Amino acid sequence: MEMTPLDIRNKTFRKGIRGYQCEEVERFLETVSQEFESAYTENFELREKTKELESEISHYRQIESTLQQTLLLAQKTAEEVKEAAHRQASLILREAEHEKMSKVSEAQQKWEEIQEEIQGLSRKRDLLRTQLKSFLLAHLDLETLQERNEGIA
Repeated sequence: MEMTPLDIRNKTFRKGIRGYQCEEVERFLETVSQEFESAYTENFELREKTKELESEISHYRQIESTLQQTLLLAQKTAEEVKEAAHRQASLILREAEHEKMSKVSEAQQKWEEIQEEIQGLSRKRDLLRTQLKSFLLAHLDLETLQERNEGIA
């Protein structure tokens, strides 16, 4: 049974032949009652405070749990972003390598075309020289022949 300060105040004792002095017992009971009331009130307040603190602790634990989940999610997201960046960088490097090879191949093909054109022009030059030389020699031979014919005539 839980005792309250009111229980102490209302407690009555039977009187015996050599019983206690009533006034002294009543003063003592009043003092005990006041002390008990003070302790009872303090106990009640401490219980309420404990409930509040437990509620706060529960709230902070929820916040801690949320923060831990958020931190884990942030770490996971950071890893995913990092992996995506690595994949993107790898893709960019492959594309750049492919483009470089394409440009080198294109330049090689252009160089070969220019070389062929140079060779073609060189052959044309040689042909033109030969034709010019033949033309000049034929013209010289014709001139020489004409001079001989004029000298005979």
